[in-house]
Amino acid sequence: MCKLTGDLVPSSSRDREFTLEEIATHYNMPHKGYAAVHGVVLDVSAFSKAHPGGDLILLAAGRDATVLFETYHPRLLKGVPKSVLDDFKVGKLKGAPDSYYNWSSKFYPTLKQRVVERLRSRNLSRRGSIEITIKAIFLLSGFWFSLYKMSTSNFYPHSIMWSICMGTFASFVGTCIQHDGNHGAFSQNKWINKMAGWTLDMIGASAFTWEFQHMLGHHPYTNLLDVQDCGDQVRYQPWIPHIA
Repeated sequence: MCKLTGDLVPSSSRDREFTLEEIATHYNMPHKGYAAVHGVVLDVSAFSKAHPGGDLILLAAGRDATVLFETYHPRLLKGVPKSVLDDFKVGKLKGAPDSYYNWSSKFYPTLKQRVVERLRSRNLSRRGSIEITIKAIFLLSGFWFSLYKMSTSNFYPHSIMWSICMGTFASFVGTCIQHDGNHGAFSQNKWINKMAGWTLDMIGASAFTWEFQHMLGHHPYTNLLDVQDCGDQVRYQPWIPHIA
């Protein structure tokens, strides 16, 4: 269990109503971020200090984070825990936005419950394992050894061969180590997850932009091509229209 350390909000203030536009405009910063979950507005900046997943929750600042909450918390089948509401609720959302998802359906809660039970029956953790660590050591060693051989070889065909090896290892660093790290699943420790996520920068990309594109766009809205939830800030060619 996490220890809640947020500043308690007076009960009289918890009945305040916020519009989604107000949250997006005035409460979208890491030091002052609010997010709405199932119509409840939470202070995610204060909660980030106690959040088991670390400061990933700050990605939800300034938005309706219901879909993020549901897709990233398979064990929470009854909504936001009361302990979190008691410490971090700051108000209510006025005029809930339309959603692609029907949260009253029993399908998704049943699916989440079965996944959690399957992991428990096999004694598997949702975060970190010896297999993940061994794989990471192998991939990082292969990447740096290939880079070294490519850079020091005096025979051009050998340099080409090692560059191909380096690229192969780099692709697996991106799809395995950084992916697990930026999802908070590489380790039980949030700082190790951070370092694993930064391996994306090591191979020439950006963990920062990946979090926005992947975690705010791809996962919540997989295959929904007409959703602009991420905004133009992560579209490298914003002049090209979205595919409807």
